[in-house]
Amino acid sequence: MRRLLTALLIAVSAAGCASVSKTANKGAATLGEALLPTSEEVKLGNQLAAEVTQDEKVLNNPAVQSYVNKVGQRLVASTGNDRRSGINYTFTVIDDPRQVNAFALPGGHIYVYSGLLQAADSEAELAGVLGHEIGHVTERHAAAALGAQFGLQTVTQLALGQNPGMLSQLAAGIAQQGYMSKHSRDAERQADQAGLRYMMAAGYDPNAMPTFFRKLERLGGSNPNALQAFFASHPAPGERAKTLSKEIAAKRATGREEIIGGFSQMKAQLASGAGSSSGTTTTPRPSGSTPSGSTSGGTQTAPRPK
Repeated sequence: MRRLLTALLIAVSAAGCASVSKTANKGAATLGEALLPTSEEVKLGNQLAAEVTQDEKVLNNPAVQSYVNKVGQRLVASTGNDRRSGINYTFTVIDDPRQVNAFALPGGHIYVYSGLLQAADSEAELAGVLGHEIGHVTERHAAAALGAQFGLQTVTQLALGQNPGMLSQLAAGIAQQGYMSKHSRDAERQADQAGLRYMMAAGYDPNAMPTFFRKLERLGGSNPNALQAFFASHPAPGERAKTLSKEIAAKRATGREEIIGGFSQMKAQLASGAGSSSGTTTTPRPSGSTPSGSTSGGTQTAPRPK
């Protein structure tokens, strides 16, 4: 491991002096992805998941939680050769009907806000979101972001076990800045492509992914507060929808809107406020759609930062 680390450090240093900052960040990201052991990634993810549980309100509705988990686990089972040993995926719904977003933590912890569930119109659309987040985990984007964000020295110490307290320091630093770190455009494209593969392998209609992206684009214009955090952590959804639609058309890919079953029942439970501290809520929806329920008022808040 030490010889590999030395070789990678030399390669990064030899990359040249042009655009030093950009080159260093890219090199640090590559180093982070290459050297962060899965075991350390899982430990980091577990610490961050504990922070999320403490800071966010998990939806108290076992039926909704079970449904989302079943959809997610079907996608995980369809990752094929991308499946990572040592990663156990969890899917958790956060009770915030005002926020339309989802995010993945290191180690396979995936969270979706109840506002996103309300905005989705099919199980396949939900599968597209979860597939994208699974893609961030299978592609090791957390490790790459760790290297780019915290630098070579931090990654080196973590990889070599030189600082036993480094993991806790990283967890605290990430939580302070917000759980939904902004990935690079390349990482987002990779997660889109991975999610699309998993959707098709699981039997879902892949067209649901670009359809939901277009819906987010419309919703961003009619209700920007609901998507403030999404646009802060993801590229423009319209551009991504066009790219995905072209690929789907070229492959002539088709699939089903519903496989697990019970999507409409899940939506009805959310609309009734079952398990939510917010009571009956309004679904954040794109212009031209029919809202359900009554408004809960207030503005969307980004997840932690403090």
